[in-house]
Amino acid sequence: MKEARFISLEGIEGSGKTTSLQTINKILDKQSIEHINTREPGGSSIGNELRELLLNKKTTISSEVELLLMLADRKDHVDKVIKPNLNKGTWVVTDRFMDSTMAYQGGGRGLEISKIELIAGALELPVPALTLLFDLPVNLAFQRIADRENLDRFESEPIDFHNKIREAYLRLAEKNKDRIVIIDSSKSLKEVSAQVKKAINQIL
Repeated sequence: MKEARFISLEGIEGSGKTTSLQTINKILDKQSIEHINTREPGGSSIGNELRELLLNKKTTISSEVELLLMLADRKDHVDKVIKPNLNKGTWVVTDRFMDSTMAYQGGGRGLEISKIELIAGALELPVPALTLLFDLPVNLAFQRIADRENLDRFESEPIDFHNKIREAYLRLAEKNKDRIVIIDSSKSLKEVSAQVKKAINQIL
């Protein structure tokens, strides 16, 4: 049995994470690797309630409260879903994890990275074996989500907010080259799929 691995998918809104998740599932299925898909916010036992609160455009909370709610969701997600599955040999593929907090609450909201790291450090969160960062220019990402009927609280933020998030993600990738692989998601679906397959095959 192959050692269970923890994989996270990251990127700005409209970056194509969900589409590429299908590619990853096919690769793991072909290798007969037992795996689950999960997401943040919303993957924990209290996740649906927190997801609704965090993504609802009517929600008015401070950046600090937003951070704490995200971390509460993540801690429960780790304890109830991620660690139990990894411990029994099941691979875990999550749509967003800690890098999202560093990019959105750190880069986008402007909270101090050192303070985020201090709080998160007390939670004993696992580090993904591989993180795929789906990167593309923000204006292209906005074109992709323009036809969505109901944009959520984050998607509705101005373009400057999303540019800050992208910049924060790229800084994280530069600092964590051993873990984060940048996927150029401005390319065609076929080309993106090829990049994803190459990255996944490196840890198989």
